[in-house]
Amino acid sequence: QWVEYCNGDINTPMGQLRAKNGHPEPYNVKYWEIGNEIYGPWQTGHCTAEEFAKRIIEFHKAMKQVDPDIILLGCGHTDPEWSRTVLGIAGEYIDYLTLHIYHSYRHLGINENSPRQDRFKGIVCYPEVTRACISTIREIIKSNPKHVHVKLAITEYNTMYFPANMRKGLPNEHTLEAAVANAANLNEFLRNSDIIEIGSFSDLVNGWLGGCIRVGDNYAEQIKGKIPGWSGKSHVIYGTPTYYVLKMYANRDIAYVIDTDTECDTFDVPCNKIESRIGGLDLSNLPELDVVSCINETRDTITLFIVNRSMEDIQTQIDINSFDVGSSAKLWELAGSDIDAINDVFNPENIVPKYHDISVSDNKVAVTFKAHSVNVLELKRRIAK
Repeated sequence: QWVEYCNGDINTPMGQLRAKNGHPEPYNVKYWEIGNEIYGPWQTGHCTAEEFAKRIIEFHKAMKQVDPDIILLGCGHTDPEWSRTVLGIAGEYIDYLTLHIYHSYRHLGINENSPRQDRFKGIVCYPEVTRACISTIREIIKSNPKHVHVKLAITEYNTMYFPANMRKGLPNEHTLEAAVANAANLNEFLRNSDIIEIGSFSDLVNGWLGGCIRVGDNYAEQIKGKIPGWSGKSHVIYGTPTYYVLKMYANRDIAYVIDTDTECDTFDVPCNKIESRIGGLDLSNLPELDVVSCINETRDTITLFIVNRSMEDIQTQIDINSFDVGSSAKLWELAGSDIDAINDVFNPENIVPKYHDISVSDNKVAVTFKAHSVNVLELKRRIAK
């Protein structure tokens, strides 16, 4: 009935109801997700993977009968056994498998009492954690012809430092540090864009503490340590540093990932444990610079997404091969002196991107990337005279 209400002809019962409610034309909703975190006891409809897979088949038949052109997403899990079971039973009935990939250094045995440098390393290794999850799911998807067509939809992702009942004071997800981690994770999405086709940041507006567009100063909704008082600025709208990361990455003129060879210093994450869902993960010798490069459809623009995951500035030389670059490049930089810096109602633009023109000489670009920063470098092909 819900599919019919959204997409059905005005002559259908639910289409008539839609028209009565003021919208005679169908909404033509294309993407439909079946279930949300059904593996969790906190969710309505919680059940085993086997039971859920059987439900998918029933939903598929009923929903496709109403609109055969809709695209269906099935609830997956970073626990590979859940996803293996769902795909094994119902893989041929879905187009996408959904995953929620949140990252906390607590998953690695690091906590709020660990040295600050260790906590920073533990959060900015987000892309390596995502890579381990995606690699496992990729193997499962490709293991059987009946679900080899399935793509991934990361319908929730973000840093998540602590559960709500452990929070005190600083909204960690609002920090520059969190923005650096989220940007590096977006780089991993790009590297796996052959299988990841959907990525949805959680949340967009307010929502839980991780929402990247904020209205007013009621960000300390954690149960413990709630900051007392009221600013009187409840109507101020601002973005967190991660909001600006998303804005820097969004709508870039990119079509293909191209090869990048990065030579830089490395770091080790001091793990005390690794959760089973990311077992076998090696967090040693990680590159301080997380880099991915893309080219556009017309092959005249290269865009580099460069995340400095170190606590120091890094001087670099970028050599561009097989692409004649013009005399200048464009650089957007998100940086700050303090990894715990946030935007708030009193200083809503404390951490925002800055634009720089960068000179290019003989297809080489010399750039110093600031400590714990996110950078987007755009290079245009030289126009022949």
